[in-house]
Order: sequence, then structure tokens, then C-alpha cells
Amino acid sequence: MKKLITFCILLFAIQFLQAQTNLIWQHSYGGTGHEYTWKTIPTSDGGFAFVGMSESNDGDLSNHHGTATNNDLWVAKLSAAGVVQWSKLYGGTDDDEGYDILQTSDGGFMVAGWTASSDGDVTGHHGTSNNDMWVLKLNSSGAIVWNKCYGGTSDDDGAAIAMNTAGEFYVAGSSTSTDGDVSGNHAQYYSDFWVIKINSTGTLLGQKCIGGTDYDEGINMISTLDGGCIMVGRTSSTDGDAIGYHGGTDMLIAKLNSSLVVEWSKCYGGSQTEECNAVVQLADGSFAALGYSSTQNNGDVTGHHGSLGSDDFWLLKLTSTGAITWAKCFGGDGDDQSNGLTKTADGGFVMSGLTNSTNGDVTGFHNGGWFDPDIWVCKINSSGLVQWQRCCGGSGQDESFKVFEETAGVYVVTGFSYSADYDLTLNHGSADGWIFKVTGGTNGIEDVNNQNIFSAFPNPFVNEITLELSNSNSEIEKISIYNVLGEKMKSLENENFVDGYKIETSDLPAGVYFVEVTGRDFKSTKKLIKE
Repeated sequence: MKKLITFCILLFAIQFLQAQTNLIWQHSYGGTGHEYTWKTIPTSDGGFAFVGMSESNDGDLSNHHGTATNNDLWVAKLSAAGVVQWSKLYGGTDDDEGYDILQTSDGGFMVAGWTASSDGDVTGHHGTSNNDMWVLKLNSSGAIVWNKCYGGTSDDDGAAIAMNTAGEFYVAGSSTSTDGDVSGNHAQYYSDFWVIKINSTGTLLGQKCIGGTDYDEGINMISTLDGGCIMVGRTSSTDGDAIGYHGGTDMLIAKLNSSLVVEWSKCYGGSQTEECNAVVQLADGSFAALGYSSTQNNGDVTGHHGSLGSDDFWLLKLTSTGAITWAKCFGGDGDDQSNGLTKTADGGFVMSGLTNSTNGDVTGFHNGGWFDPDIWVCKINSSGLVQWQRCCGGSGQDESFKVFEETAGVYVVTGFSYSADYDLTLNHGSADGWIFKVTGGTNGIEDVNNQNIFSAFPNPFVNEITLELSNSNSEIEKISIYNVLGEKMKSLENENFVDGYKIETSDLPAGVYFVEVTGRDFKSTKKLIKE
């Protein structure tokens, strides 16, 4: 029987849109040990390259440097279809991990991470039992051109690398050192954000510590249109560069010029835990910063979905000087932690991370359990309105670190997986690197009016609107109403959606709204106008 849901709302123009998501291809990479693929980039030949870490000496891996419990930094080159063309491990007999990669104009690669080794491929390590920031220059076949360690006698980590407009490179991470290459650390025992500038041969041109007298962790960084860079992470500091601290752990974002002078730095968050893992710059100089929040609607945080202690994706749209334009939470009542962000050709954003939620903005969780999250990919428009979302993975633990838009509406997602079912067909043993390509249709949304999945009538309305599903096997799980700013005005869930079900909406002011109807196997949105 057709399902009828009736709203009290006045409207006059309806557009019917439904998101279509499909996995174009997916590949698991690794051996019998633990592997993590951290970031994938497109290459000039139409393929891809990724960076990560590995414990294995079998499967896709060979020539591991340490024991079976030590990580090597891992770089692999892939074809356009995701097939391994070459795969190489780098490091020594201790732990070595890679977090960022970019392709250089000669077809080679610059790679950033950290190392605890002082042998094997590693030269110039500063200590004996500490980590150094580690940068490698590789040729197009993966052979080492040069490698250098940066840091002091305490722990120094590399998390991101980016090239500026002058052809120099920024490398960013964290440091607890106060000697060697490091100066200006704000705390004796806690880490600061740390960013260095090097030339194409690895010569150190400058460095900067950012933070306060408590814990500050630099997690990501990009170069900016003006030749500088912007760095993001988290802080527990209440002084120094941690301006506007809210409590718990805050996001910390710092903008630097090309001389590594801090132009502005600000804290964002509420009374609980916030962390920033990704940032992009838009053509107008503004920024979008993505992380997660466990704060329940105080400070800068509104619209949190879960209970105290659970995380939501948290996206902030910022001006060029760091003022908040808008900030929104995405997720359900479980844990939703974001790591990857890309701007899209249609002016929106795609976010990726993990979820174990089964409600709110999230549908399609693979039922792995609380400790076995899915990768969650979520597409929003420029105002923060959800256009489509997909849970990706299997019954094991699946998490995403990065995402980028390959072509309009097509996205490459990088992470790891313990699964071998549902969206995955292979696991080499333990955690595998997992990379997949997903599409959300034309610019993430496909017009399916001709498919007649559901209709709205009559049009226009004076006091109510009736929605009708044409498929008698479909069931509605949730209905949400958003205004044009993407703010959720009303949400209906766990209701008995039967014929003639009526919802009072007289409390909504006149304006344009989007009514989002979610079922187990679909999510559709209609544009409504109330006079």
C-alpha cells in the first residue's frame, strides 16, 4: 500500500531530487600485518599514489626493514583503476610512518612523516629514542633522491607537506623539542604545533612553534593563495597562540605568512572535546575547516546529535581572517569522527571519516557494532545542507583519513579496513589499506522525477501537503525539514508513518524549505516554499 504522510505547510514549487551513490571500484592493499593508507593523490599520468605505513613483508609488500611489530613508511603507485604498479617500503629497524604526499614537477614525490630509526634509509636522526620529522624526495619510480630528518632530541612528528607559490615546501606537525632545529617551543614537556620551510633539496629555510604552555598537536596544513600556509589541530592551552580557549580540548587554527609569522590564530569549540583534522581554502580566500566535536550545544557548537561524550562531524565556514560564518554538526547519536574534507566542483563539500550511528544524518550502517565503525562519506552544499551520504565498509572496523574530488561528482576515499564483506571482497590479514572511488551522481545529486519514486500533491498548498511513495515496499524512517541556511527546523523519527499521518508545521515562518525524506534504501529532498 502506498504510504501517505501529510504535512501542514504552504508551498508552490517542488523539485524532486534523490541522491544516487555507487562504488566505482575499491581495492584492499597490504599483507598479513597491519597496514594503513593515509592519503591518496592523483598523478600526472592519470593514476594515483598513496602514502601510509606497513608491518608486512608479504602480499603487496616486500623488503620490510624492521620486525613484524615495526612500521615502515609505505608509498605505492597505482594505475587509474587502482592496480598496484609499484610498492615500496622506507625506513629502518624502528618505527617509520608516512602521512602526506605530493607529486613534484619532475614526476617524483615529496613525502612527509616521522621516523624513530637511525639506520636503513634514515639519515641525520637527532636522538636515540625519539621521533624526528622525516621528509623524503622520491623519483617517479620510488627511488630515494634524498631524505632528511628535522627536529631535536625529543619527539618531532611530520603530518603534512605543501608547496607554496615560490616552489618552497612547508612541512607541519608537532614538536616537544627545545633544541636542534626547534626553537620557540612554548612548553617544556608538551608539544607545540611545528611548521618548517625547506627548499627543493631539503635545506631548512625557517621554522615556527605555535601553541601555549599545555598540549598542542598539529594535525594538518595546506598552503594558501597568498604564499603562506594555514595549520590546524587541537589544543588544551589557555595562553600563547591559543586565543579564545573554550574548555576541554579546542580546535586550534593558525594562519601564517610566507615568512612563518603568525597572522592570526584562534580556538574554536565548546566545553568538551574538539579537534580539527582538515582545512581547504576557497577562491575568495575564505576557509572551511573540518573536525569533530563532543560538545552539546555551547560555545561555538550547535546542533549536536548525540549524548555527552559522543562525537559529531563539525564543519566551520570561516572568513579569511578566521571569523565564523557558520558552523554545523553532522551525524547521529553514535560516534561520528571526521578526517577528510574536499571542496567540490559545484561549490559544496565532501566529508569523510567514521561512524557507528544508525540515525540522524546517517543511514546504511553495516551493523559491525560500536567498536567496528563504517567509513562515512557525506556530501553537503555550500550552505551545509546534506545532499547525500553513504556508509562504506563491512562488518569489521573501517575508517577514512582523506578524500579528494577526482572529477566533478567522483570522489576517491582513503583509509583502512578489517572487513572482507559487504563493500569489500578481500582482506590480506588484520588491517588493510582501503581505497575506493565513489560517485554521488551528477554533482552528487540526480534528478529522478521521471522515476516517479514519490510525488507531492496538490500544488500549491494552503494548509497541508501530502507526500506519497509509489513503491509499496518502501518505508519512511525519518523526515527532516531544513531552511535555506541548512538549519534543521523539524525532525520526525521513530513515528508510525501511516496513511493520513499529519504533522503540524504552523510554527515555521514563511520562506523556502527543504523536506528530506529518508528510508532504509533512499534519501530524497523536495524544495518547498511557505508563504
